[in-house]
Amino acid sequence: MSERPHPKGIALHQPHPSEPLNVVGVSPHADDAEYGAGCLLAAYAAAGHRVSIVLMTGVDEVRSAEAKAAAAVLGADLVTDPTGHDGCLDVTGARVRWLEEQTGRADVVLAPHPDDTHQDHRATSAIVSAALRRSGVSLSWYRTPSSGQAFAPTAFHPVTEHLARVRQRAIDMHRTQADRIYLQRDHLALKDAWFGWLSGHPAAEPFEVVRQRLTAPPVRAVATGRPG
Repeated sequence: MSERPHPKGIALHQPHPSEPLNVVGVSPHADDAEYGAGCLLAAYAAAGHRVSIVLMTGVDEVRSAEAKAAAAVLGADLVTDPTGHDGCLDVTGARVRWLEEQTGRADVVLAPHPDDTHQDHRATSAIVSAALRRSGVSLSWYRTPSSGQAFAPTAFHPVTEHLARVRQRAIDMHRTQADRIYLQRDHLALKDAWFGWLSGHPAAEPFEVVRQRLTAPPVRAVATGRPG
């Protein structure tokens, strides 16, 4: 087995606490943002930044209520698209304009990667790309359980034991999804450990940076080597 790839150590600017950022996590379904970026969102909130989760499939009132409870655990607000249906999310001009409004003051946007086997995840990525096409906001893709092989992380956020516990409490709010294997503690721990190994951390959340301002996100860019 080859040695673990080592980070290049390019530290990004850490925003000053007196200058809070507006951080938006776009979630196709209730639980996607928690799975892919829950620790980073919780870290932003704990540092005093304004965090919100935008749920694109908000028709289901039960799942929307679970998403609101989960967002509160992370320290985030929840905004829902009340017209979005699970399983048939369409890319429309109206939905793009709506998301433009939700991200109009954002400094950082986190969204699912475009290469994904779930149609709602692909639609969300397309809506995000269209909504931010004239924006200079920092944008990074996160990984979902159905992300494809094109997902190539270029930045990793360390997952501490505390952040992992916060994320798990948030995920536990999604009671209707309790039987999902990818939301189980063991699965999440293995995911964190794998991407930690790739990035030189004990555990980490992976992100593919699309564009980035100097003030965003508080992660370390790393080499994208793979084990031999």
